[in-house]
Amino acid sequence: MPAPTGPLLGLLLGALFARARSEEKRRERAGLEPLALVTLFALLIFAPTAAYYMALEPYWSYAYFIESVPRINALNAAVLLADVASVPLGFALVNRARGAQKLATMTRIVGLPVLGICLFLVVFFQRLSVQATYSQFHGDFGTRPVAGSPLGHALIWTTLVLVASISWTAVALRRMP
Repeated sequence: MPAPTGPLLGLLLGALFARARSEEKRRERAGLEPLALVTLFALLIFAPTAAYYMALEPYWSYAYFIESVPRINALNAAVLLADVASVPLGFALVNRARGAQKLATMTRIVGLPVLGICLFLVVFFQRLSVQATYSQFHGDFGTRPVAGSPLGHALIWTTLVLVASISWTAVALRRMP
């Protein structure tokens, strides 16, 4: 996943996890178990998925805007912390909203990240559709399409793992007392 979309996707997932819980369970005084499960998802699944692309395809992850490796490493740490924090934050914000405020909060927490992710992907689609280093991309040599490349295969694989993990976490939250 592109690094700038990670925290937005995390907020979205946190909000969707909060919606996965039944209404009566959300009304009850919630224990720490649901929040702990969502935090474990963020630490064990979501952050490593994001970190994979930041570590192995750093220039692609930042849409070929950043060249300096030390700058990327510092930025990676900040983005990964935001990724980990965004999932439980989205979960907590939706769980704390009550009544009419819940719909407005849910709309903001789901709608704004979806809009941001879609805008990023549409605006930078050309940049994200090639696999290259910073020099190759800006020098217009040695680039190759993401489709059929190792990056493309990794995108498919991590998306499948992420979807399966999201589904399992949602089911676990729904069954949690």
